[in-house]
Amino acid sequence: MNKKQIESLSYCGHDKDYSIAHGLYVRVRKASKVWIYRGTIQGKSRVKTIGKFPDITSEAAKQAALQYRQDFKVLDNDDTVKTFIKKYYDDCILGNKNKRGQPHKRPKQAKRYLDQIEVKFGAKRIDSISRRQLITYLEGYSKRGARTGDVMRNHLKAVFGFAVFHSMIKTNPMLEVDSRVTGYRAISRDRVLSDKEIKLVFSCTHKNGGLLRFLLLTGIRIGEANHCYQDGDLFRIKAEHTKNGKPHWVYLTETAKAQFPLPHTCNENIQSWLRRWLEKEGYAQDQRFTPHDLRRTFATRLNNYQRNTDIADSVGAVPPYIVEKMLNHTLDGVMQVYNRAEYQDQRIEAHKLLEVILLDIAGAGDD
Repeated sequence: MNKKQIESLSYCGHDKDYSIAHGLYVRVRKASKVWIYRGTIQGKSRVKTIGKFPDITSEAAKQAALQYRQDFKVLDNDDTVKTFIKKYYDDCILGNKNKRGQPHKRPKQAKRYLDQIEVKFGAKRIDSISRRQLITYLEGYSKRGARTGDVMRNHLKAVFGFAVFHSMIKTNPMLEVDSRVTGYRAISRDRVLSDKEIKLVFSCTHKNGGLLRFLLLTGIRIGEANHCYQDGDLFRIKAEHTKNGKPHWVYLTETAKAQFPLPHTCNENIQSWLRRWLEKEGYAQDQRFTPHDLRRTFATRLNNYQRNTDIADSVGAVPPYIVEKMLNHTLDGVMQVYNRAEYQDQRIEAHKLLEVILLDIAGAGDD
């Protein structure tokens, strides 16, 4: 409840308390509004008056309520990590209450990590967990893999940040816990598929091979492929399913349409299958390509195309800003502010061009 909402509360003929969060209430009287704290100790109710609204801000009232909670040593159900994680999951993962107001991209993955946090800390008070405990847990968890450990670190940071927002704790114990604990080092990938690998993708007979070819032909992300719908010759992605929160479309060439129906599965399943498939094809761990590398190959092949190729003399080089629009990237600089063009015709021609390029590499029609 924000300041305007509190100001709009009116006297109803008797004093009435409106809950803010975890023991903090605003009591509406005939001539005033007052912040109060209500808690229970061993079955006995305790009430503390914090001060008048708006003389005391909501943030100051939350901090005062937090101090009273600690002084009273009250343990409500909401204080346990188990109960709070459910609230975090409902509000932030399912309720889309992130900073940009967008839906969580991987709710099932988030649920798996949150379940593991609950197993470890579920019965504890959320304000009783120290940074040392969290670091020790992360050090052990990261033995499964540095990347996995770092994902867990980010989930822990988000959960305790949400607790700070709700004034359940004063500071986030994860605030200064960085990737040194997990050992993860982000590496910027520049992996693109070679001609031989493009042929391999086009020769794959597994049902997931069609999805790989579709990603290569359209440049969309693997997660977006599960949330698209066909609109004639276009494949559309709603804003809530894109990374930047902007709606997107790609043109469907005949080869792209030939990959339908796409397997409807989660990112992790496709990634796991691709690892296993490439291992069978003789790829070492550090040689494998990923689904996202198909998107990078899409952009690279278009950006590297030159007019003097024998593929399509009537088509010039594809301007970089067209490729960026095809990837649903936000344009830089002045173009970001003033250029709202969709470049539909140019994007469609570029999709057709890429189809020709890829089929030529794959050897379509060879004897």
